[in-house]
Parts: sequence; structure tokens; C-alpha cells
Amino acid sequence: MHDDPKIKSAGMLKQNIFFDLFPDPILTFTTNGTVVFANSVFLNIISGKKENVIGKHISEIPLINKFGGTFDHVMLNTAKDLERIEYNNKNYEAIFFHVTHAGEQELLCVILKDITDFIHLEKELVKRNKELIIISTLSRTFISSENMDVVIEDLLDKILLITDFTIGWLILKEHSSYRLKASRGLSSGLEKRIEEGILDSVCKNVADMDEPFYIVETSEISDITMLEREGITFLTAMPLHSNKKIIGFLFLARRDMVTESFDFDTVALLSLIGNNISLILDKIKLFQETRRLAITDSLTGLFNRRHFYKHLAIEIARSKRYGNTFSLMLFDIDNFKEINDTYGHHAGDMALIKISDIFKAVSRETDVVVRYGGEEFIIILPNTTEDAAYALANRIKQTVQETDFKISTSERIRLTLSGGIASFPDHASDEHSLLNAADQALYASKAAGKNRISCFKNTSCEKNIQKTTKS
Repeated sequence: MHDDPKIKSAGMLKQNIFFDLFPDPILTFTTNGTVVFANSVFLNIISGKKENVIGKHISEIPLINKFGGTFDHVMLNTAKDLERIEYNNKNYEAIFFHVTHAGEQELLCVILKDITDFIHLEKELVKRNKELIIISTLSRTFISSENMDVVIEDLLDKILLITDFTIGWLILKEHSSYRLKASRGLSSGLEKRIEEGILDSVCKNVADMDEPFYIVETSEISDITMLEREGITFLTAMPLHSNKKIIGFLFLARRDMVTESFDFDTVALLSLIGNNISLILDKIKLFQETRRLAITDSLTGLFNRRHFYKHLAIEIARSKRYGNTFSLMLFDIDNFKEINDTYGHHAGDMALIKISDIFKAVSRETDVVVRYGGEEFIIILPNTTEDAAYALANRIKQTVQETDFKISTSERIRLTLSGGIASFPDHASDEHSLLNAADQALYASKAAGKNRISCFKNTSCEKNIQKTTKS
């Protein structure tokens, strides 16, 4: 019955009419690859006519010939097989399966599903996911740390982790110049040259462009000998902003990349990274300012009492551990109340600011200068003996004594200081007794007529201080 050609032809026609109703492209072919049917949707996609498709081998048919070796796999297996292809800016997922025509003839059928919108959505989700990973990774930078250098290093490590770059460095503005704050993958020689300003012209170009990033031309890289010696073939720079002002630059580089491989998605991600780095640096700056305000005196800019106690405890612990000596200097401005009473509190504030500037100028970089309260000041001198502290204290006292303090447009006055010095562990065993020892020495200077420096050397006083501490 099935051998009757008319029945087979009628069955094929019925099947073809059924397939022609499908909204998806369909193609049917024999096991040797000869096309026996293509529905109208398929023909529309390839802009072909039925007579130019039927009877042809599948390798000659546009769109289908993109599947390559998939047909051989389908012909050998009865299971469905899936594959994705792109054709004329459309994405299709192909479903291959076997069909039996008229109970005997085995055919292969392919249905193409248009998944273009799905692919776009999938790519968008992947992109968004990568963006979220970038934002999440960068936002985990631990900015509430006293060691900001470590924070910057951690930030650069994270940037390299989430990008395909192997070399990077951060240049940040300090005062009026730019400083190399962190780097990865650079030789010490190039780091030194960057510090010396080898990239100043590149930074200027980046600033002038006013764009989220700048790709350094190959010719520019060649002009900078040190970059060429490093084998850098690709370099990009991103300006970092705070309050619409450039505060630094992020440089990312590779030794195995060319400009042509820099695609739009990479551009978007680098712009995102640059924006987030700027936000994080803003947070770091805010944290630093908040921390500075928490430990400094608002009038003079010196450290405040809170920071003094914290640092004093640290210095005593260090002294006990390493067996070194440090000293404490306690100063008081002589007759300061008379200045406020005679000239007003504004004049008193001006005098405090001027004396604070003298403390900053004369003291050493390692010293901790503190406004202890009112007209009292304390200086912690690490690794300093009593004799060395005495010499420095007298230099400070002499400088103040020789300075004219302007209290109004027409009046200037002279001020003097009294000071007391105590050393650890020579004169005390803890913070409280050391501070009392310095206070006793200051009291001795006041009692002896002011404008002088005294050291805590009286054994009986030391015993009394220790006794007071215990009680």
C-alpha cells in the first residue's frame, strides 16, 4: 500500500501543508542531504525560491550550511540535537530530529527558533552581572583604615582582578604635584621615572580630552623609551575626579594587546571602573578628613587631647617592648589670661595659632604636637632622652620669646612659655605618672619665675607621684 506513489505523494503533500503552517523556519531533507521541503518562512529568511532549494544538497543552502558537521551527528543519532547560529543579524537555535515519511522513508527535519531577543537579553544580563561584580568588588575596599597606602594597594589589586590587564598604577594628586601611590607589574626603573614625571605629557592629554578614558597611541608609547623597554604594547589612562576636579589617574597596560582588540564592551567597563574609583577615592578623602577632624584641634590644627592619650599609650608600649626612652614636654603660655582680658579672645586665638605654627616648625617630623587644652601644649618625643628634649624645649621657648605676635593692625606683643619635661621610663611607670611628672616640672618652672624649662629630676616628687597614682 505504501509503495503506491500517489499515496506517498499525497502523504508528503499533507505533511508539507502542515509544516507550512508553522511560524518557524522548517527544512526537511533526506539522509543523504537532499532537500525535499522548505516552508515559506524559511524561504523568506534566505530570500530564496522553492525551486532553487528543493532537490539541492543542504551544503548549498544559505543559513543551513552554517551548521557544518552537525548533520552527520544527527544522522547517526535519533535524539534531538540543538545548535545556535547567527544569520543576517539574527540568532537562531536549530532543533534537528528524524521523521519517518509514509512509514518507510526516513527524513531529517530542522526547525529554527528565532532567539535574537533572548540572546540580547542574555548578553545584557551577562554585562549587568559583570558590572555588578565590578561594583561589588570595588566597593568592598576597606576604606576605614589608618593606613591609606594599604587601602590604595588593595584597590589596585581589585582593579586588575576584575579586568584583563596585568599592569597598572595609580597616580594621585598631593598638594600641587602627582605621586605614584600604587603599582603592579612595573620595574623599579619605570616606577622611578613615573615619579620623576615621565608621563606628565600623557596626563595633560588625558586632562585636556575631558573623556572618561584615553587610549595612548602606539606612536606615543614608542616616544616614551621606558614604556617601550617594558614591552608595553597597550596603555590606557583614566582621569579620576572629585568635585569635578582631576585628583589623579589610573593607568592600565598590557604587553600582549593591541588597540584593535579594544572593543566597546571593554570601553564601557573601563568607564564604569573609572567612575567607581573616583567615588571610592571621594569616600577615602571624606574618611581621612573625618578622622583628621576627630583627632585635631579645630583652632590650631594640632592633635587634640584624645589623640594624645591614644598615642601616649602606643609610645609607652613601644618603649617597654624595645627598651628605648622617650620624653614628654608640657608647655604653658605665661600670663595668657591677661591677653584675653586686655585684648579680647580673638587676639588670644591669634596668639594660640601663631605659637602652634612655631611648635610645628621647630619640632621634628616624628614628634606628636598636641594642644592639650586652653593655653597648654604637649609634645611627645619618640626615642628622645631628657637632655635632647631639654635642648629642643629651650629652642622652642627661645623662638616664641623672640617672635612679635600681631594682635591688631597696630599692636604687637611678646609672649613667653614655661615648660616641664619628663622621660619614660626614667621618671614614670605608666601614662598617668608620666603626665604628672611633666606637670610637676612645669609647676617648678612657673614657681621659679616663668619663661623657663625644668626637668623632672626630684626623687621625692617622683615618689609622691607614684604614691598618688597608686591611690
